[in-house]
Amino acid sequence: MSTVLNDVVVVSLDVRIWSGRKKLRPEDLTASGRLPPKDLVSLGSKKLCDPRALKPFAEVKRKAEARCGAIGVRFARAFAIPKVAAKSVLSELNGLAEQFRAVRAAFLATYDEELARWKAQHPGYEQLIETELLPQARVAAKFGFGYAVFAINAVDGDTELATLLERGGAGNLATGLAGALYQEVASESREFVRQSLTGRHAVTQKFLRPVRAIREKLAGLAFLDPGIAPLVGSIDEVLAVVPKKGRIDGASLSALRGVVTLLTDPARMREHGQLVLAGCGQGLLGAAEAVAAEAADAADVAPDGDAAGEEAAVPAAQPARVQRVSAFW
Repeated sequence: MSTVLNDVVVVSLDVRIWSGRKKLRPEDLTASGRLPPKDLVSLGSKKLCDPRALKPFAEVKRKAEARCGAIGVRFARAFAIPKVAAKSVLSELNGLAEQFRAVRAAFLATYDEELARWKAQHPGYEQLIETELLPQARVAAKFGFGYAVFAINAVDGDTELATLLERGGAGNLATGLAGALYQEVASESREFVRQSLTGRHAVTQKFLRPVRAIREKLAGLAFLDPGIAPLVGSIDEVLAVVPKKGRIDGASLSALRGVVTLLTDPARMREHGQLVLAGCGQGLLGAAEAVAAEAADAADVAPDGDAAGEEAAVPAAQPARVQRVSAFW
């Protein structure tokens, strides 16, 4: 446990975005004698400003989550990432924080004009909007971009505490993270197969990008499970025979489809790594051919949630010694 947890930091994002909405009240529906337009009210709420004005905030949040998810694995409501990648990830998050600040400043600078435009687009409903409007200062306080970093340290030198933590489940934390990693990779691979490989007889080089991204994610978190390293090596084996330029078809596409199909199944990924470690694996080129043959007989790849193997539950982190560093803007 200690070696694995010392190689991980947990990044918890804290991104707050003003919704620009308020609860719709009965009097809002009767004030004008007619139903408000759909772009103004929906699902029991009314929009106080144009939702498009808030999209840049959501885009920055999406980028932050995507960056953490690309290199790490979801852990509770945070991301467990390799400690060796922490500096680059946090540097990018700091850059996104600056971008968030700039977007917030731009939004607040035109806040009054934005509200005026929104009311002008909905004549007859000005009162419905104005009754819930917030002053600029209060809206500003509803935006924030921050993160907290937790380093989980081993309890070296305290055998009694280490034993208690292990009995409480802390010893299974690495196992839970590995299970979550296999599940995430499987989900990403199933989506890739559905969108990019199903029914195609040839693909371009851009179709290798998701495979390489998954490979890098597995490589960065290989310390979570001994079977991940041989799995990464086997993926490299397949990528080595795929053309570096031009179209990918024929046997190369079959190998590519086989490896991605293998990655859609958490149980098969685990099994492949264990077989290679045991010295009785056939190599991923052979495995890919077998999996591709099976896939050809099936109508399609199983939908999310139907992959073989039980869903890996991530145990809650036990109170091992934790260091926390926070940043907030």
